Amino acid sequence: MTYPAVSWLDAVAGRIILNMLTSVTVSYILLATILVLVDSRVVLSFGPIFQAYILCALLGIGAGLVNCAIIGFFPVWRTIWSVATRPLMLASGVIVIHEDLPPFAQSLLVYNPLMHVTGLMREGFYPMYAPQYISHIYVLVIGLSLIALGLMLLRRFNQEILNR
Repeated sequence: MTYPAVSWLDAVAGRIILNMLTSVTVSYILLATILVLVDSRVVLSFGPIFQAYILCALLGIGAGLVNCAIIGFFPVWRTIWSVATRPLMLASGVIVIHEDLPPFAQSLLVYNPLMHVTGLMREGFYPMYAPQYISHIYVLVIGLSLIALGLMLLRRFNQEILNR
């Protein structure tokens, strides 16, 4: 980062591209292998699948940018974030679908943007699954807000973070 031609934005963009390509490649290999080896007769709907990937990428980029700024000032945040996000597997509808949850949990977890992404991805694999709780706008607003906040923080404090 000491070369004048390389800015903090270049490093962030490179990291985003590398992580997205890696994640898409791994998920493609994993899902293709499962579909080939298991006789599942799945009818894929690529529209919801691509939408889920894009919305998930926006959320990941936003959370990553904000965490990058926070960890730059408070390194212990990395551990706190790791512990705090462990229950997300349960709270995002990966194991138990939204409709099978009690009404209180449904009304609470609808504010989790990952629940919307998981439901959208599930809709792409199961054509008979039609969730009513999905809001593309909600996930977009959360993701783009996190991206804007993260970029503003990194733009303002990138030198202070690098000099620590």
